[in-house]
Order: sequence, then structure tokens, then C-alpha cells
Amino acid sequence: MPSPRESNINDFAFDYLRNHYATRFGAKHILVDKEEQTRQGHSTQGLFSFKMQDNALYVAVLHTEQSPLITKTLTRYKKKGLSKLRYLTSFLVLVLVAVAAWQLGYFALGLAAAVLLAAVTFTLHTLAEEKLKIRKFAHLLDEFRKTPADEQWLGLSISSLTFRNNYLAKQLLAMCARRGIGVITVGQRAKVVLQQEPKPTTCRRGDFLSHYQSDARIRKALLGDTVLRVA
Repeated sequence: MPSPRESNINDFAFDYLRNHYATRFGAKHILVDKEEQTRQGHSTQGLFSFKMQDNALYVAVLHTEQSPLITKTLTRYKKKGLSKLRYLTSFLVLVLVAVAAWQLGYFALGLAAAVLLAAVTFTLHTLAEEKLKIRKFAHLLDEFRKTPADEQWLGLSISSLTFRNNYLAKQLLAMCARRGIGVITVGQRAKVVLQQEPKPTTCRRGDFLSHYQSDARIRKALLGDTVLRVA
């Protein structure tokens, strides 16, 4: 969990993204809804809706629910790296192989083999741990597909300094980029930092607002009663 000194992304992200879209598209009327659900029951922490100049509706969603888990993982990796279990498994391999070689009368050769196998074990264990953490991130990000929108955002309560020289953080940003997800962070100084912009997605039929339970209410607020919803 974020430390008490760190700011909560939910206290800053909504105003930041509202201003972001007002500046980017010149939108004057941006509806911001919290804890919205799709018609299938999937939740998003923020739903931003506004009308474009051609009267088309633009929808962006904000995901912050997994912020504590992602923040904890990135911060711990930044401070401590991976688990110490890698050293224990490598040491056990070194001892077991060395003892077996000594009992067989090939101590010198066995010791060299033990060192090599211990190094290989350490490397494989390191790669396996990193891959497991990356897979967990990928699973969390893939869940965003259940709340479709023109743009997706991930909000994290974490200092931007945590992203410097942090392999896992770089991998997280790379996975978000491949999925078109934008990333914003807020740290101890209560300043929102744009880590990367999202990539807009094109809705194949109608607009993304039709996927949400609040479709009728939001559509009426933005377009009025005279505009029919495109299913």
C-alpha cells in the first residue's frame, strides 16, 4: 500500500483528466462519473464523456483499483529487487553438487561444475521471478478490455522517481503502450505526472458509451432528447 505521505491518485486524476480533455479537444461540457459499470457488470473507477465538434461522443475510462498492488510491486522491486530465495536455491545447488563430487572423488572438477550450475540456477530463478511479475501485470491490464472506451488510463499512487532505473516499471509502461493505455501517477508532492499518452481506439459500431449502464442518462445530458442512440 502507498505510504501515508503519498497522495491518492483518486483525489487528483479526475480533475487532471477533465482539464486534459478540455485543453486537447476544446470540450466545454465533460461529464465525469465515478464507479461506472458496463452492461456486463464490469467496473471502471472513472468515466469521462463529452461531445466532439461533429457531435460524436468520446469516452475515456480511468482505472485505479489496482493501484495499491501495482505500486507495492514496483516500489518493492525498486528498493529491494527480487526475492532472496534466489540466493538460497543457488547456494543449495552449489553445496549439493560440491558434496556429490567430493564423495565421488572429483572435488576440483565437481566444484567448478557446482559454481557453474549455481550461477545458472540463479539466472533462471531471476528470469522466472521477473516473468511471473510481468505476467501478473499483463493479466491486470488485459482486464481493461472489459470496459471499452476511446481511451484507457491507468492511474497510480506512486512517485515518478520509482520509474527511474526500474526494469519492472519499464516493462509495465511497455505493456501499457502495446495496449494503448495511458499512464498517470501522483506522488508525495501531489503533482500528477503524465508517464505516457493513451492510443485512441476506434469503435466498430456506434460509440463506446453504449456499452455502459448509464448510457441513456449521459447521452441525454450531452446530446439532449432529440438525438437517437445508435445501438
